[in-house]
Amino acid sequence: MNEWTIVRRFARRIGAVQHPRLKTALNEWATTHGDWLGLGETQDWSAALAALDRDEADAAPHVLAVAAILAEALSLDAVDAALLELLVAVDRLPRVASLARLWSEQGRDLPALLGELAGASPVDADRVVRRSAALRLGLASFRVNRQGAIEVDIRWSLERLLDRASAEHVSVIDTLVGPHQPARLALDDFAHVRDASFLVRLLSGAVKARAPGINVLIHGPPGTGKTELARMLAAAAGLSLHGVGEADDDGDEPTRYDRVNALQLAQRVLAPSANAVLLFDEMEDLIGDAKPSGGDWFSGRQGSKVFINRLLETNAVPVIWTTNAIGNVDAAILRRMSFVLKLDVASPRTARRMLERVTAEEGVAADDNIACLLDRAPETATVLRVAARAARLAGDTEGSAAPAAALVRALRGSELPPQIGTSIDLDLFEADLPLEPLTERLSASGASDVSILLTGPPGTGKTAFAHHLARAIDRPLVVMRASDLLSRWVGGTERAIADAFGDARDRGHVLLFDEVDSLLFDRASASQTWEAGQVNEMLTWLDRHPLPVIAATNHAHRLDPAALRRFVFKVELAALRPERAGKAFSRFFGMSAPASLTELTNLTPGDFAAVHRQLRHSPAGSAEEIVERLRREVRSRPERGRIGF
Repeated sequence: MNEWTIVRRFARRIGAVQHPRLKTALNEWATTHGDWLGLGETQDWSAALAALDRDEADAAPHVLAVAAILAEALSLDAVDAALLELLVAVDRLPRVASLARLWSEQGRDLPALLGELAGASPVDADRVVRRSAALRLGLASFRVNRQGAIEVDIRWSLERLLDRASAEHVSVIDTLVGPHQPARLALDDFAHVRDASFLVRLLSGAVKARAPGINVLIHGPPGTGKTELARMLAAAAGLSLHGVGEADDDGDEPTRYDRVNALQLAQRVLAPSANAVLLFDEMEDLIGDAKPSGGDWFSGRQGSKVFINRLLETNAVPVIWTTNAIGNVDAAILRRMSFVLKLDVASPRTARRMLERVTAEEGVAADDNIACLLDRAPETATVLRVAARAARLAGDTEGSAAPAAALVRALRGSELPPQIGTSIDLDLFEADLPLEPLTERLSASGASDVSILLTGPPGTGKTAFAHHLARAIDRPLVVMRASDLLSRWVGGTERAIADAFGDARDRGHVLLFDEVDSLLFDRASASQTWEAGQVNEMLTWLDRHPLPVIAATNHAHRLDPAALRRFVFKVELAALRPERAGKAFSRFFGMSAPASLTELTNLTPGDFAAVHRQLRHSPAGSAEEIVERLRREVRSRPERGRIGF
C-alpha cells in the first residue's frame, strides 16, 4: 500500500457516514489537503472523493515499506499485515492521522474502522483488531486521550524500527532484534571458565536440534566480562549473537515491558533461521522494577512468574541471560535454566593474555606497571579495555596503568594494596624448606586445598613469596590484614572472617592472612571469651576451606598451638647467609659483592630491595657505599612490622 490508497480507503469508509459535524470536518480536511489531492477551485469533500478515485502509482513511504518488510518477517497473514501498515500510517502519515483523528473525535470506533479497512468483516472487525498480531506482539496499542478520543500508540520496538531501519530486510531484522555482536575475545581468553567449552557445545547442539527452552544464565560482579563471554560462546559455536531490547546511544530507555516485548519479537523473527543466539543483558529487567539492595539481592521484584516461566520453557532461540546478582531470581526461574555459570575475575595467567590482546588492539604498550597492578588488584582485568582506550585517546602510548589504577580505586572504594614485584628469585630466599620444588609441585597439582604458614623476621620475603605462589598456581591473591577483619563489636570479627573465606571460596581466590598472629593468637592469653571466639572461627575455617590459604607472621611464638597443625606446610624464612647475600648483591645491583659484605649479618631481601629503591633517587659512587647503605638498613630495621619486598 501507498499513502494514496490508504487515504482513499479511509475516505470512502468515512464518507459513507451521514453526519453533519463529520461532513463539516471532512470539508475542512479537503480544503487543507487540496493541493496534494490535485483539486482545483472546488475544494470540498465531494471533490476530494472524486480525486481519490484515480490511481496514483507513488512509491510507498519509507515507514510503510518498513512495515511491509516487518509483516513478512513475522509471517503475518493478510489481514494482520494490512492492519500493521494502517497502524503505522495513522501514527506517521499526517494526512492519514488527521482522518483517523476526526473520525475518533466524533465518537466513532477507530479500532473497528481499521479492522474493516484491513479486510475484516464489519461485524468482526473490532475483535480481529483486539486479537491481532500487532497488539499481541506489543508493536502498537490504543489509548484514550483527554478528550475521550481513541488514538494509536506505536510502542518502543516498532517506533525504534521505523526511526532507524532502512527499507531492507537485513536492516529491519538487525534493528528489531539488535545488531549482530561479534566476539572480541577468544576461547583462550576465558581459560579460567572451566565450563566454557561445554557451553559452546550446548548452544551448538541446541540450535542443530532446534530444541526449545534453552537458557544459559551468567552471573557475577560488574566488569567480569559476562557480555564478552556471551559473545565468545556464540562465536565459538558458529552462531550469530543479538542483544535484545538495548537502546541505541541516542535512543530512549526501554521499560521492562519494552525489553520483554523485544525478546518475544526476536524469538518469532529468528526462529526460522536456526543460526542465532539472543543475549538478554541485565536479567533483573525481566523480573520487574528490581533495584539492587544489600548483598546478592534485588528488591522491588515485579511481573508474572507464570508468564516468565512459560517464556523460558518455550523460547525457540537459545537465550544467554546475564545479571550482576541472582539472589532475587526466583527458584522457579533458576530451575528452568539449562546452565547457571558464576563468572568472576580472570586468573592471573588469563588476565595477562587479555592484557596482551587488548593493548595490541588499542595500540598501547603493555608495560610492567599494569602487569603489577593485575597482581595487586585482580579486578584490574575487568577494566583493561576502557583503560587502554583512555590511554590511547590521551596519546599516552606508553601504557594504561594510570587510568586502570583510577578505575580500580573507584571499584574498591579504597586505595590499592602495596606494590609487589612482578618476579622474584627463589634462590634469594633463606628457607628451611626448598621453595622452588615446593612451588613447582603445587603449581602442577593446582594446590586446591593446601595451607601454608610463613614465619620469619620482617623483610625475609613472606608476602613476596605468597604473591609468587598465587601466580604459579594461577589464582588471584587477596590479602587480608588484621585491620581488615578485627571489629570492635562482639561477633563482628567472626563474621568478617567467615565472609573472607566465603568470598575466596566463591571466587576461587588464594587468601593471604598477613599479621596472622593477631587472629590466631594463643587462646591462653585471652582475657575475654569473645576473644577466643575469633581464634575458633579461624581454626574452623582452616579445617574446611577447599582452596589455598597462606598465613604470614613475624611472631610465630604468639600463635595458638592448635593453629600450627592446621597448616600443611610450615616454612620459616630467615636472614640471608653470606653466600645468598652475595647473590642478592649481584641480583639487585648488577655487580660483584665486595668482601666487606660478609661483615654484615641479618641481611634480608627486603634490605636489598630498599637500597635498590634508594639508588633510583640517590646513586651510589661505589660498591662499598652500597654496603654502607645496607649496614644502615640493618641498624634501622624495626624489630616489629613488615618491610616485605
